[in-house]
Amino acid sequence: MRLALLISFLLLSTSVFSCENDEPCKMNAMEIFLPDVKRYPSPNIRIEKINFQTESGNVNTKITNDELNKIQESLNKVSVKAFRESNTSFEVLAQFKVTPDSITEFKMQTTGGEKEDQMLTYFYDAASKIIEYKSTKDDVYVFVHYKISPMVAK
Repeated sequence: MRLALLISFLLLSTSVFSCENDEPCKMNAMEIFLPDVKRYPSPNIRIEKINFQTESGNVNTKITNDELNKIQESLNKVSVKAFRESNTSFEVLAQFKVTPDSITEFKMQTTGGEKEDQMLTYFYDAASKIIEYKSTKDDVYVFVHYKISPMVAK
C-alpha cells in the first residue's frame, strides 16, 4: 500500500513539474515559504506572503536567493521602525522592481487611512531608499505583503 501511494505521488509530482515536450517548466512566479518564526519582524507585524515574478522565463534564474533575502531583511527593518507602535490594523503590499542595470523601483499599496498616514509615509520614504539590489537577468518583481495589527501593551 505504501509503495502504491509513493508511486502515485511520484507520478503526480512529475506531471505537475513537467511541461510540454518533456522540458522543465519555466515558472514565471514563485512564492517563498517562511516558517512562522520568520513571519514576524515584530509581534504585531506579520508577513503574509513573499512572491517574486518575471514577465517571461524561469524566475529562479533571474535573481539569487541571497538578493531576495537581503531585500526582505532590509524591508523588515523598515517595517519594524514604521509599524511597531501601531494602534490600528491595516495591510501593506510592498513591490520592488529589481533590474540588472538600474536602481530598484519601489511601489506600495495599503488599506491604511488617515490614522496610519504618518507611519505609512515613513515606511514609503524609507523603503524607497532600498535601491542597491540587482537581478542577474531581466526585470524581477518582488512583492511582500504585511498585515499590521495593534501593538499589545505588556
